Amino acid sequence: MKFIRLYSVAVTLSVSMSPAALASSLTDIGYPALQAELGTRTPTGVGVRVSQVEAPSNDTSGGAAPIFMPNPGDTEFSGKVITPMGGNPSGSFSDHATGVGRLFYGNTSSIAPGTAQIDVYEANTWITSLSNLSGTATTSPSRIINHSWIGAPDTPSETGQILRLVDRQVHSKESIHVVGLANGPADSPLLGSAYNVISVGRTDGGHQRNTISVTGDSLYEPVRTAPLLVAPESTTSNATPVVSAAAALLVQTGHEGGAGLSQGSTTITGIGTVYNAERSETIKATLMAGADRDTSNSGNSANIADYRGAGHETPNGLDDRYGAGQVNILNSYHILAGGEQPSLQLGGDDIGRFGFDYGALERSGVNQTSASYFFNATSDATTLFASLAWNLDVSNDTQLTAQLSNLDLALFDVTSDRLVASSNSLLDNTENVFFKLLVGNRYEIRVTGYSPIDAVTDYALAWRMDLSPSPVPVPPTVWLFGSGLAGIAALARRHRSQQRGDARMIQESR
Repeated sequence: MKFIRLYSVAVTLSVSMSPAALASSLTDIGYPALQAELGTRTPTGVGVRVSQVEAPSNDTSGGAAPIFMPNPGDTEFSGKVITPMGGNPSGSFSDHATGVGRLFYGNTSSIAPGTAQIDVYEANTWITSLSNLSGTATTSPSRIINHSWIGAPDTPSETGQILRLVDRQVHSKESIHVVGLANGPADSPLLGSAYNVISVGRTDGGHQRNTISVTGDSLYEPVRTAPLLVAPESTTSNATPVVSAAAALLVQTGHEGGAGLSQGSTTITGIGTVYNAERSETIKATLMAGADRDTSNSGNSANIADYRGAGHETPNGLDDRYGAGQVNILNSYHILAGGEQPSLQLGGDDIGRFGFDYGALERSGVNQTSASYFFNATSDATTLFASLAWNLDVSNDTQLTAQLSNLDLALFDVTSDRLVASSNSLLDNTENVFFKLLVGNRYEIRVTGYSPIDAVTDYALAWRMDLSPSPVPVPPTVWLFGSGLAGIAALARRHRSQQRGDARMIQESR
């Protein structure tokens, strides 16, 4: 496989921040509050191996070796093992890579200072590392890969192939790819158009919105929602490692929590045991459900004040400017620490205020299937934040056959017998609900799958319930649900089996 001329664009990045600016940035994403709550138990990213992928900071068109390494002599990297995965001229370092590294794993400038093993790739080298000679996915020990770069291959065919390789890597190897979008509307983000990545923008909204259509590619041609998250930084190159560092804290929490947080795990050669709390879908859903939809930042970044305002609603329940909102590590930690809580259909009880589930919708024949999560609203002004995420399935062979399941997320008011909120995009692989609950009422969060015959769709559902005075506007159409909810209330009491119905799928072979 040969990739011809991958154009990468490195934006200008400040490699130093004043202590006051850094403190403000960390406060805005909830880190000091997490430290105050956990003290010495605060996760640091220790034990989590990561990768940093960089565009070359020099002109390589004449055959010069790319410069892509952060400066290992920087005091922020003291005690860390930073390994170049490819040729980098001796003594030559990238200011961009150094700045990104500081925010990703720096000793004082990152929320993940315990991250100590970092593999660094030049973008082209990293792309070619995704497939071996037999056409199957390669295994890297890195759990989190930061991409503060953008680019575009020569042809749509090459673009589609790269996107499939990235989506396969996430699905097959449980690697978590955090991808920065372009700083503006004109550039192509490339990896931001992959389904299984976590796309990142800026809280001020100054970034590429939505994915780039790949002309003639039935899978990647439809435009989907992006970014999924934002961070309070002035460039997407800065915002991306902030989210990557938050992911590192969550992966450490999920892994060290083991069976205490998770009800299942998998083993991946070259990586080891991956618990449900640290899977790619779980981390993605947890970061999204934990994000702030309304902010009061102390730094210089703009704030989110009109989340999902008129004209900015997306079919999957997000805002087309801010995605799920601004990353908040305190909220996301609470969700993961709430532990895995299975659906009613799998024997679960009422869910708690914080939590997640890594579940599966399994069919035999052409059927609809669903998973139900019940709870009671016990406090005034409680707002539900729920995010559902699942991966595009890409075959681990040279065919790169892709299959995208269609899942919906809905919130039912059982007491009033009505549907009150729903997210049902036909194109995205996340669904999200953000809704102010009524005290004393009983609710059901329902995941419904419409997928291929004899297929199993794995998903992660994450939720939190916050005391929030902010009302959440509800589209009038969600009140049209009829009396069928009474049967669901009975299901909650009797633990009946799953409902079934029609199925549909998007399947594409390449």
